[in-house]
This record gives sequence, structure tokens and C-alpha cells, in this order.
Amino acid sequence: MPNWIKKSFVVLISILTFGMISPQDLLAWNNQKSDDHEVVPDHLEVSALPALSKEQSVEQLIAQAREITATKLGNRILPRIETDFETEVLPKIEEIILDLIDTYPDEEITDLAISPIIGKGDGERIFHIMDTKSNDEVLYFHVRKDRPPLEGYSFNFHYHTVEDGFETHHELAEVYWGKDTPAKFGSDQIH
Repeated sequence: MPNWIKKSFVVLISILTFGMISPQDLLAWNNQKSDDHEVVPDHLEVSALPALSKEQSVEQLIAQAREITATKLGNRILPRIETDFETEVLPKIEEIILDLIDTYPDEEITDLAISPIIGKGDGERIFHIMDTKSNDEVLYFHVRKDRPPLEGYSFNFHYHTVEDGFETHHELAEVYWGKDTPAKFGSDQIH
């Protein structure tokens, strides 16, 4: 299909959807599909945790957090930083989740869930934890690629809390990558 038709179609869709779907989203989706990559969904289905014990609820939240974080890093990044990730980042994520759960009464723990919108691309977002009853997000987990001068690349894992309006970066860990440019988040193929 000629480029001018693709671009016209994208503009038409943007107009019809009142900007809810941007041209970049459609072009990115088209490029992903044409590269035969598996398309990662923008949303996960949110469901409140079933009536489980406190320990089971915690285990389920932590298991989801591990899976989403591993997916965000992708098969190009995760194997190279896996040791630091397993020893430095995951225990701290678990600790923060446990601290959050301790602030909730036992009967409201099942109201906590991973937000349905998952982080993709080069954005910082890994996942957010939300209260499904109030539909408010209470905790953000993010990762950022940093490149201090003459030091190489590193990944800054941090979180934000609702207590300070999600303004303060609370550092979890800084994981060194190396001098070479890291792959995009979620990347599976060598570029």
C-alpha cells in the first residue's frame, strides 16, 4: 500500500476518534505487525483478587509484578541484568508491596490489583497498583534508562506513592548496563 494512503488513513482515523488514537499509535502498531513481532496488548484485564487469604493475595500480586516487570525488560535486556534484577530490584519491589498491603485492613487487601494499563515502549512505566474499589492508583513502579557522562548506561528502578502526589522518586536500585546502548524495553530481537 502506498505511503500516502497509509498516512491519509491515519489522519482519517485520528479525526474520527477525536484524537483518542494517535497517528503514532497506528504507525507503531503497523510497524510491529509488519515486523512479525508479537503485539503486546495495551491493557490487562483487571479483576479483583478472588477471596484469598492475605498471604495468597500478596503472593498473587508479587507474581504478577514479577511477570510484568520481566515482560517490560524483554528478552534482550533481562538476561544481561538478571542477577542484579533478582537480587536488588525484585526483593525491594516485594518489600514495597508488602508495606502497602500492611496499610490496608485484611478485608480490603483483595481490592488491590495491578492496573490494567501496562508499560510499553521506552516509557518509564512498568506497572501501577490500584485500589479497584475506588479505582484510584496508589503506587507506581517505573524504570528509566540513565546515561551519566562517561559512565555508560544504567537502569534506574524507582517508585512513586500517592502520599506525596506521585512527585518524589523513591529509588529501588540502579542496575548498570554497560557502555553500549541497551535495546528498547520489551525487545526480543537483535537490532
